[in-house]
This record gives sequence, C-alpha cells and structure tokens, in this order.
Amino acid sequence: MTDYNFDSEESNWDHFSNESNWNEAQWRNYLRITEKDSVRFLSIYNSIKDKSNHLDEAASLMGWDGEDISLIEEGTIFEDTDEDTNINDASNLPYTLHKHPVFIVTKALYKYLNQSWSHFLKNNNPSISPKLCWDFAQTLHIGEFNVLLAIQALDLGDYGLAICHLKNSLAELNQSLKLLNDLSHDDKEFLKAFTQELRIRIFDLRELWIRVMNDCRHESQRRSDKDPD
Repeated sequence: MTDYNFDSEESNWDHFSNESNWNEAQWRNYLRITEKDSVRFLSIYNSIKDKSNHLDEAASLMGWDGEDISLIEEGTIFEDTDEDTNINDASNLPYTLHKHPVFIVTKALYKYLNQSWSHFLKNNNPSISPKLCWDFAQTLHIGEFNVLLAIQALDLGDYGLAICHLKNSLAELNQSLKLLNDLSHDDKEFLKAFTQELRIRIFDLRELWIRVMNDCRHESQRRSDKDPD
C-alpha cells in the first residue's frame, strides 16, 4: 500500500482532461459512487483490523495493488431522478482526488474516529470537560484538513509541500493520542475498549502517512538526481 504512482507525468491523474462536459447532476452522482469507496474500505478494514499487515491486505482487497486502479465496477450506471445522467462506461470516468487511495483511507478512518467520538460524548458521564471535548475534536479536524491539503499537493507534484502538511497531521495525531489518556468514564471496560479502537485507527493513519512521506522524499531525491542544477 505504498505505491501511489506519484509521478504526475506518468500517472492516471493527467490521463483525463481537466475540462469536463458533465453537469451538476452527473457530478453529484459521481460523488455518490466515490462515497461508496470509503464505505467499502471501512467495511473491509473493520473485518480484518486485528490481523497483522491489515492495511496492506485491505488495500489488496480494494484492488489498489494492480496497475490499473479502478474502484468502480464495470457496468456501474449513474442514475439521477431529475435528469438523464446515465454513464455506462466506467473506464471513461475521471480519476479525481476522490479516487486517490490516501484520500479514501483517510476519509474512512476519520469518519470512524468522528462517529466514535460523537457516540462517546452521548454516552459519557458529565465529568468530561467541554475543553477536552473541543480540543480532541479539533485535533481530528486539523489533522484531516492537512491531509487533504497534502493530497492536493501530491496531485500537483509538490512533494515538499505534501510532506509539510503530513507533518502537521502527524502532530495532530500525537495530540489526539495524548488527549485520549485524559478521558474518563464510569465504565472502565468501556473506556478501555473505546480508546483501544481509536488508537488502532490513529496508528494506522500514522503508518500510512509515514509511508507517503517516505515516498515523497524518494521521489524528490529522484528528481534532484535527474536535475543536477
């Protein structure tokens, strides 16, 4: 799960024109399809999270280890009740940031973290401070926001910028882990299970981003070697 085809000159990112004749309804349906990718990944991930190398296994089950990464099954039809927006050839669908594996994994795992945090607050005793609630939610928001900026930088080939944003995200992950130690709950077993599940996802995000950072550094070095100036 480390090969994200970072060379924008050779990747699928530039295979499609930036200009599209799609209308709003067609793009809305496209977003519905891409949303299913993160749902599918999270379902796969949750079923194998206790295995070793579960990130790589989940990536393989998503089909990301092939040369042609296509997360929409052939024959998928976009349907809309307002307009005729059917698109029958999935091979011609644009490969946007929404299809980037790092985006899908990040979106899925942060969705789990946010929903779990919301559930914890609804079922927690009133002893948890409002500041702690806010601080933890902020670490999730800022961490995810920086990853989105990093993915955008990857698409543009700005690997140094991507690394900077990923470092910001890693700092927020560390803060999230620190704040988990400050949580309290009347049910100690529930608290232990809750924090353990969140730590699994946080450490997997950390592992993923470190891999991407290493790939960015490798690509930056490769480009420097090609350009002695």
